[in-house]
Amino acid sequence: MLQDPGDRGEKIVEIQAPTVSESLAKTRVWLTDAFDELYKSKTALAGAVMLATLIIILFCAPVLTEYNPIKPDYSAFLNPPSADHIFGTDRFGRDIFSRVLWGGRRLVMIAFAAVAFGLVLGIPVGILSGYYGGYIDALAMRVVDGLLAFPGILLYLLLVTLAREWHLEGFWNDLILVFALGFAFSPEAARLSRGAVLTEKHKEYVEASHNTGESDFYIAFRQIGPNCVSPLIVESTVRLGYAILIIAALAFLGLGSAPPTPDWGADLSSARDHMETNPYVAIFPGLAICYTVLAFNLFGDGLRDILDPRVVER
Repeated sequence: MLQDPGDRGEKIVEIQAPTVSESLAKTRVWLTDAFDELYKSKTALAGAVMLATLIIILFCAPVLTEYNPIKPDYSAFLNPPSADHIFGTDRFGRDIFSRVLWGGRRLVMIAFAAVAFGLVLGIPVGILSGYYGGYIDALAMRVVDGLLAFPGILLYLLLVTLAREWHLEGFWNDLILVFALGFAFSPEAARLSRGAVLTEKHKEYVEASHNTGESDFYIAFRQIGPNCVSPLIVESTVRLGYAILIIAALAFLGLGSAPPTPDWGADLSSARDHMETNPYVAIFPGLAICYTVLAFNLFGDGLRDILDPRVVER
């Protein structure tokens, strides 16, 4: 309820919250507009189709394959692709198709968790430093600059090596990967959110919120924050592909999860001894890595075309 000060409290204006049907209608309009923009960008559409196909296949792994990805079958040693094993079998007789699917599920979940963790760490720092400015901004950005100057690959190697020394395997090894990848991404998330806040905080709706007595925390996170998501969405999408590439690279070097955990990088590494005689052992894990990274990169580039007006103007 609001009172009109010109009427000395005699006029009452009632403001009603939007109904459920109105909220659903707005959501439907937003989704329609989003699909229209996605359809206009062929790059984003191709990436979206590739990602949707990938995610559906990976999470239908229990239905699509009947083979245990870690159980050896020495009677099916290095069998070529066939009706029973469409990708063939590896040197332990394990079904490669099953290992690709289950390994992909693990890699994609680690990548999503790592990027989400990086956003949780970086966004509050960027929003607060951009909103308050002054010495808070200067101090926060110097810390961010220091973290950006530190090579990310060294951080990954350090933490993963420590995990091996501490005999952390399985879930704990994956948790270390999530922490390392997310921590390395957090400075970029902080810089992106800070830049967006610096653009937004001088707009009229922020000044109006100050005049109505809203708290700084509410203005920064509830009003400015939602308007800063576009560059973060684009960068996060591209970063997902990069995270998968790093996880596979570490596993290829022997710094991933311990065998026989399904892992594209580890399977690609173990296939080196059989590439000349049985190339399919390396082809399918390699294609899975290339396809996934390409899908995330295409989708991220397409989103950049849609969400960044400066790209459209050029």
